[in-house]
Amino acid sequence: MTFTTFLFFGFLTLVLMGWYLLPGRGQRLWLLAANYVFYMWSAPALGLFLLASTALSYGAARWIGRLDRQGPRRAVLTGACLVHFGLLFACKYLQMLLDLAGILIPGAAGLQVQLLLPAGISFFTFAMTGYLFDVYRRKFQAEKNVLDYAIFVSFFPCILAGPIGKARSFLPQLKTRQRFEAARLKGGLLRFAYGMVQKLVLADNIGTLVNAAYGGKTVTPLTWIVLILLYSLQIYFDFAGYSNMAIGVAQAMGLQVSENFDAPYYSVSVTAFWKKWHMSLTGWFREYLYFPLGGSRKGQFRTCLNILIVFAVSGLWHGAAVHYVVWGLLNGLFQVWERLTSPLRSRLERRLVQPALRGSYLFLRWAVTYCLISLTWLCFRAESLHQLRFILGQVLGLFRTGLGGLELRALGLKPGMETVLLVCGGLAAAVDALRARGKPIRRLPNTVLPYYLVMAALLLTAALFGVYGNGFNPQDFVYFKY
Repeated sequence: MTFTTFLFFGFLTLVLMGWYLLPGRGQRLWLLAANYVFYMWSAPALGLFLLASTALSYGAARWIGRLDRQGPRRAVLTGACLVHFGLLFACKYLQMLLDLAGILIPGAAGLQVQLLLPAGISFFTFAMTGYLFDVYRRKFQAEKNVLDYAIFVSFFPCILAGPIGKARSFLPQLKTRQRFEAARLKGGLLRFAYGMVQKLVLADNIGTLVNAAYGGKTVTPLTWIVLILLYSLQIYFDFAGYSNMAIGVAQAMGLQVSENFDAPYYSVSVTAFWKKWHMSLTGWFREYLYFPLGGSRKGQFRTCLNILIVFAVSGLWHGAAVHYVVWGLLNGLFQVWERLTSPLRSRLERRLVQPALRGSYLFLRWAVTYCLISLTWLCFRAESLHQLRFILGQVLGLFRTGLGGLELRALGLKPGMETVLLVCGGLAAAVDALRARGKPIRRLPNTVLPYYLVMAALLLTAALFGVYGNGFNPQDFVYFKY
């Protein structure tokens, strides 16, 4: 069951009705049942895995909370994390390890293991282990109410693709009964509808073109360059669209979850970009990996090494393949370069006193940042290093054959769709620009006619222009496989 189906709309209607009509404990029992129905819809057996993981982290946190001595506390934390990360490794990375063993060890080639990958395992594993770390560090007391904790782990808007939850901000919200507020419900549904347009109209139409090229369609170097730049927008609108829908559903229920994006493509450096992209994941790595490694407190060399370690691990978190590690290391290397050249940039910026020169300089930095990020996404989207080398060869073919023409029509772009994409993309850019300037649209849900006009326009746009190419599944979200 995914957010862009009529089945989910009916499910959400029932959830909201029960959530606001049932009293006290019944409200939370209803939500827990809804969480597990949502998660188990396509694979009922996965509910047992989620339940067992929840019980393990709940019990470990209670145990840590009862211990005073640091040694036993650390032992329990280590044991619980080894189990959680061990299950994640077995489900997601064991085959990669066997493939590597097949290359390095004679006679080990061809080993295969068939393990079911639980949906959202990377996300809820990080949510649970983050909670354990907080309890261990005494930043948050171990939750005594198993019902509330189970709701936190399985919260259906976030369980498949985030945002990654923080127990210390989510659990306190369950201690009071959420009462119906029309403006809050309207605001949540509006954000859901906006996310649906981002996903169905922008991401999926761009995805049709990108998928056709990556599927083997022969295109010119110019077309490849444009597609590489467009994929940056596809993955943003896809993932930000999902996040907006998840945050919108939570808001409609009166609950707050972590923000995931903050207009990242307005950044003028890769470092700034990663402070605004997938913020719940980057925040997790910063708090539970980068800082424990020493952060920026142990000199320039250690800081740069810590950055590379964090982004290499981030690459592995996304997938069990070498090209994901390459993607992570590239992002880390770009940030190391920016850190090492920061004094030079500072001296240059002090000399750019004229507004025109400073504006041109910032635009150049923005353009370079967007191109560098797009280059890293090429490593992310490629299905293998072989395909990555092939695409780079196609792009570099411009030095032999020239740029060639732009062949988006041959990839499935329908007549008039470029206008729709430009208009919708421009409006999305305007929304992000307001957000980047600290002026998000908050008053619209308190209105009547303007709200319903905007809501109708969003729904109509999604219905009319959410057109998908042959073989393209509009229900799939990019981050569902991570």
